[in-house]
Amino acid sequence: MLKEGDILEDRYKITDVIGKGGTSIVYRAADLRASGALRAVKAIRKNSGMDAFNAMQEAELIKEFYQKDAKNSFFPNINEIIDNDPEMLYIVQDYINGCSMDKLLADGPFDYKTVLRYAREICNFMSFIHKCKLIHSDMKPDNIMVVKNGDDFENTKNPDRFGKLKFIDFGSVIQLQNDAFAYTPAYAAPEQFNEQKLDERTDIFNMGATFYHMLTGKKPMNVSVNGKYVPSAERFVFDKKINAGLARIIRKCVNDDMDKRYSSCEELLDDLNMTENHTYVRLTGIIAGISAVLLAFSAFSGHMAKKNMKEYFNKLVEKAKNASTYEEKSAALEDVIDFDGSYADAYLDLIELYKNDMVFDAAETEQLLRLMNENVNEIKTSPGYEEVSYETGILYWYYYFYGNDTESRNGSTTGKIASVKWFSEAQTENFRQQNSDKYDIASVYCTIGDFYIQTQKKENELLKKNYSADLWKSMNSLCDLVEEANAGSDIILLETYKTLVSLENTNMNDFAQSGISFDEQRRFIDDIKNKAEKINAAENSAVEAKEYILRNYDMLIQSIEGSQ
Repeated sequence: MLKEGDILEDRYKITDVIGKGGTSIVYRAADLRASGALRAVKAIRKNSGMDAFNAMQEAELIKEFYQKDAKNSFFPNINEIIDNDPEMLYIVQDYINGCSMDKLLADGPFDYKTVLRYAREICNFMSFIHKCKLIHSDMKPDNIMVVKNGDDFENTKNPDRFGKLKFIDFGSVIQLQNDAFAYTPAYAAPEQFNEQKLDERTDIFNMGATFYHMLTGKKPMNVSVNGKYVPSAERFVFDKKINAGLARIIRKCVNDDMDKRYSSCEELLDDLNMTENHTYVRLTGIIAGISAVLLAFSAFSGHMAKKNMKEYFNKLVEKAKNASTYEEKSAALEDVIDFDGSYADAYLDLIELYKNDMVFDAAETEQLLRLMNENVNEIKTSPGYEEVSYETGILYWYYYFYGNDTESRNGSTTGKIASVKWFSEAQTENFRQQNSDKYDIASVYCTIGDFYIQTQKKENELLKKNYSADLWKSMNSLCDLVEEANAGSDIILLETYKTLVSLENTNMNDFAQSGISFDEQRRFIDDIKNKAEKINAAENSAVEAKEYILRNYDMLIQSIEGSQ
């Protein structure tokens, strides 16, 4: 073991110990042949087996990196590898005057400006690694050194105190080359936990987790709890105060589905730069008021930034339009909404995408509600908000859990209850003037949906409120309006009839007590049955709805006749 004052190889004078591990010690030393320049000397016991072997491999790799990366200087230079001691291996490299990013984040998150700057540096670094045909697999704040920027490094109120980044610890790269998995649970991707094949998108996940830590000041949840994988939606949760642009980027980086992440560091870098432009546009409005000169400059700069943003937005829209698969289109539309939360057409296209398989499932519900909630201020001020709300109501009413035998019975009622909120949002004077047919339909849906809500609450005094009579009127109105407005496909018509048959079956006697005769009820059911028979159902879901109507018709007639 070396001690203060010892001179290694007649060159490196040991000053102090700066780190210790199980099989290694890191010293600070002055290079006597370089005017006392500081070096870091890592001493590894040779009897440590793979530790010494891996350290040697890592040092050789960093030397190779350094030679290829003279421009960016991502890496500390390896000055010398000393292997003439029978017991110890010494690796000498440039001393980094700074500290680990992990240590800095213990004091709280970085400001937006710093996060964006370092996100770009990390992105450029990882792009270099990928161009070397390698996968890092363990990007995290603990493997990043932040160089001091002057004497103000300890001033936590100064965002400019941080200098460049230096990247250390490439043990994971070495292990992957030796067909061994190495990752840190808090920053790991699902494919690492499952020991599946890794590629550049794995590094992008790790980078996104690191960006999250920088932006929030919080270390992400571990990839697994008690051996069970934790979805990214639970691991990466953003406060509403967090910058929306960066949150969007991070969320795409850490998508559980590799195909929905950024495909390359270059693609990620484009989004980071665009996010900065977006922020700059907003800032120029503040700067503009300072003086006429600044106003002119900011107007020009703002114009250019807005032009770039518009071009980028158009590219996103075009990408969504040309997407050929469900997965590609869903991801592309989400990107459009994340960029501009007020763009109603993207929500409507996403809703149409959900309808294609006649199922509005749990994953789709989560995606739509998340996008709505994250962009609530933007979409609510959009001229198309009522249309989006109406179509969301239709989605819940007819497609929620549809097609699942065990959930469709419960989901049908749950969906109708959930639809009321959205149909209510469409009840504005503006929407009435724009689309009176849909406005009227939404109004009826609200009435019937409210009945489901009241029933769910198990309120048994509905008759005292004459609710049954109101429900009967709404049922007749819904039937007429849906048909007159041609509000949807055969499935919507059949599902409407199915709903009406179900309501008739449940409330037959209550209707009679409210003054609706059994003869009148029979004529209503006969009419529905005749209309259903004329529809040539092709889709499985439409066939099931039609069969339900016809199957329950005879039972309803028998019940009516027995009650007269």
